Amino acid sequence: MLGDIQIYDEGAFGYPGDVEYAVAASATLINAGEPVLKALGNTTGEVVSPMASNEPVVGTNYLAGIAATTSTNTASAAGTVKVTKLVPGLTYLIAPKVAATWDTQAEYDALVGARVRMDLTAGTYTILAADNSTYGCVVEPLDVSKYPGKVRFSFRNGVSYNA
Repeated sequence: MLGDIQIYDEGAFGYPGDVEYAVAASATLINAGEPVLKALGNTTGEVVSPMASNEPVVGTNYLAGIAATTSTNTASAAGTVKVTKLVPGLTYLIAPKVAATWDTQAEYDALVGARVRMDLTAGTYTILAADNSTYGCVVEPLDVSKYPGKVRFSFRNGVSYNA
C-alpha cells in the first residue's frame, strides 16, 4: 500500500538518494513506501521486485531499499521504479501487525533491539514482534505518545544488496 514505510531519521549524512531500477512485467505494482528486493549477482540484471511476507531474512533476502515512487510496470510491459538506497543510520516508521503488542511505552521498550520481520497482508506491510537472530529489521527507540500506532526500525546491514 502506498506509504507503508516512511523515513523517520535520515542519519548523519542526510537523504541517501534514489536509484532507478527496472521492474519486470507484472500486474503487481511496487508502491512508494514499500520494500524492494534485488537479487545478488547479475542473474536478473537491474530488475527489482516487491518484498514478500515474513521477510527480510539475513543472508536470504537482499533489499535495494524503499520505493520512492510507484513502479510503472503493467501486466504486459516492464517498467521502472525509483528506490531510496539503504544506508547505515537511516531509520523508518511502520505500523505494527498487532497494535496491542506495542501500545504502551513499557511494551514498546521491551521490544527495542528485537530482530524482526515484516508481514504483507492484503497489500499492506506491517512489522511483526517475534525476535530471531536471522530476522532483518531491528526495533529502534520511539516515544509512543508522539508516534501512536507506529514502530521505528532499521534494516540490518546483512539484508542490504550493497552490504
